[in-house]
Amino acid sequence: MQKKILAAAIAAAFSTGALAAEVTMNGAIDTYVALNHGGDDWESALSSGGVNATHWGLKGTEEIGSSQVFFNLDTAVLSDSGEKAASGGGRMWSREANVGVRGKYGSLSFGRQYTPHFLTFLFYDPTGLSLGSSFSPYFMAGPHSTCGDQGELVRIDNSVSYVLPTNFGLTNFFFAALGEAKRANGGTSSTKGNLYNYAAKYDRGPFSTMLSFAYSNYANEVAGAAKKGSYDVKWLNYAITYDFGVTKPVLEFEKKWGDKDHGSSSFWMVQLGTSTPVFGGKWMISGSYFKNQSRNDADSYSFGTKFNYPLSKRTRIYCGVEATFNEDRAGYAIEAGPDSSLHFNFDPADPNGYSTNYLGKNVQQVFVGISHEF
Repeated sequence: MQKKILAAAIAAAFSTGALAAEVTMNGAIDTYVALNHGGDDWESALSSGGVNATHWGLKGTEEIGSSQVFFNLDTAVLSDSGEKAASGGGRMWSREANVGVRGKYGSLSFGRQYTPHFLTFLFYDPTGLSLGSSFSPYFMAGPHSTCGDQGELVRIDNSVSYVLPTNFGLTNFFFAALGEAKRANGGTSSTKGNLYNYAAKYDRGPFSTMLSFAYSNYANEVAGAAKKGSYDVKWLNYAITYDFGVTKPVLEFEKKWGDKDHGSSSFWMVQLGTSTPVFGGKWMISGSYFKNQSRNDADSYSFGTKFNYPLSKRTRIYCGVEATFNEDRAGYAIEAGPDSSLHFNFDPADPNGYSTNYLGKNVQQVFVGISHEF
């Protein structure tokens, strides 16, 4: 009740009219301590976002006949410093800013939204794609990463999403986003920078599987590429899991068809993991292999494990270990996840496209933290 009153007061500050929607505030505060070894020295830091991104937002709904209008506004900050998360690019609402309607024919929404491609990772990764996931080293935006050459496969602006469930367990995700890239003559292109994504998710009892295919057009080449101008990239993502009760294994596979001449790598990546209830908490473990098909000696593999223990309904503590092993031309670092603190040794000017100087080095990290949701 207090959250609703506070959220209504905040919403009222942006509106002079009466509030017709049911508005609530939600979010999380998540802080952890990490000890990182990147081939040379050990480093330590207090960081943000080991299980959840530290974030806060407003959600609202209004009943209209048999349908419901809804909106989401959500932004990420860093709990260790109070700054905006770097992944938001200075946006006021960096995670979500969308409005839509849902009813018996599905859900239709518009704005800044998560892609179905990213949701495949989020739904099936044993850790929910957070610190301790063997997938996390490969998610920093860039031409050799799994979340898009410009990070657009996590969430993207100017998007339209239609989610259509069925009564036999199949859910369809239709998604398109306009890049609105500028033409040389000053106009706006209707095709450059666009993203199109379809995904299908099937659930039947303890069994679940999801398949996603995405096509992305980039308005400009990667810095330093041999060929200039726009280029196309295609992505396939597939995951499958079965909950046995005593443990829940998952297998996930991703394939990217890049454009080497424009600086975008082709690769495939596979993860095998499981989550197991134990000692009143949950133990998660996974291993991944990343195969770069555009560069020699640029493969990588990683392992991660994490234990979450609930102190209450909203608060949990966690600890874990993660390690990444890079070949000579790979420089992946251990990530906490989207909207969290940047990895150790962050280098945005890295000419190799990894945002690190960990090229050819193995990286290990030990961490412990606390997360509270509200």
